Amino acid sequence: MRFGFCLLLALAALPAHAQDAEPLSSEDDLTAYCLGVNRQLAERFRQMQLWGCGKAAGMQWCRDAKASAPEAMRARERLVIRFANELTRKGLLDIEQPAEARARLTQIVADGSTDAARCFNPDSDRDEAACARLQRCEAAEQRVGQ
Repeated sequence: MRFGFCLLLALAALPAHAQDAEPLSSEDDLTAYCLGVNRQLAERFRQMQLWGCGKAAGMQWCRDAKASAPEAMRARERLVIRFANELTRKGLLDIEQPAEARARLTQIVADGSTDAARCFNPDSDRDEAACARLQRCEAAEQRVGQ
């Protein structure tokens, strides 16, 4: 989903007032990280819909994955919106935030996207440390999913 990325890219480009950046709380840090994770996973499910699976019996797993991808993508997009809304409610996506704070938030979102890409990469060269970090989002997804 390009929404979260465009939003954060626009934030990074806007001028800010000269204020001291306040550190993010651990909950806000996790929310931003999980925003990036879910943004990457939504994109992954979007790409799965483009797979050409063939008709061979051994490719049933591919056809099943492709069939479930649209709903999985929509679920991840809803999480992206909920995480972004949570950050917005707290004013963390506000253009009034200092440039340093916006840059830090953008980096945390990018870290989440990178970890998701490393864990679920197309070459099946799974980065186990990245996959372990993704587990932090389970409780956060439950919290914002309600």
